[in-house]
Amino acid sequence: MGLQEPGSLAIDPITLGRLYRQHAPALRLYARQLSDSAEDLVQDAFVRLAQQSPQPERILAWLYQVIRNLALANYRSSARRRSRELLRARAWFRITDDSLDAQEATRLLTELCLEMREVIVAKLWGGLTFAEIAELVGCSLATAQRRYQSGLFELRERLEGRWMPTYRTPTT
Repeated sequence: MGLQEPGSLAIDPITLGRLYRQHAPALRLYARQLSDSAEDLVQDAFVRLAQQSPQPERILAWLYQVIRNLALANYRSSARRRSRELLRARAWFRITDDSLDAQEATRLLTELCLEMREVIVAKLWGGLTFAEIAELVGCSLATAQRRYQSGLFELRERLEGRWMPTYRTPTT
């Protein structure tokens, strides 16, 4: 059985498995930006997809939205702990060669504010369009693009050791 038409009855198990194999790694990466229980969030999202009847029209965007909603519910309870971890993880460094250390880049990505981080992950690893990202995070298309560009700029500055922190108003 192949991919069913959007809006049709529940998704068949073969298609569900294919979608999981194809998209779960990027969804887990996205979920990691929002929660410490990324695997649980992804599995819960796919369970919910299996129960949807009719199935969502834009399945991938729907999965991202479900994961985001689940993660935001968990986010509030773990915000203080994550804040302490980020403070401990902050360190200034200099790039000594042209190679990019994946662990360092990942650490720096976690230091970005949530708004920038989730847009970058959804765009680069999730392959979502800016329109889908804007819908996912509940902002305008221009704001999604601005967060993406600002986030990449801040990452570059951090990698080059030129970043100067500025005060940001906390968001929920």
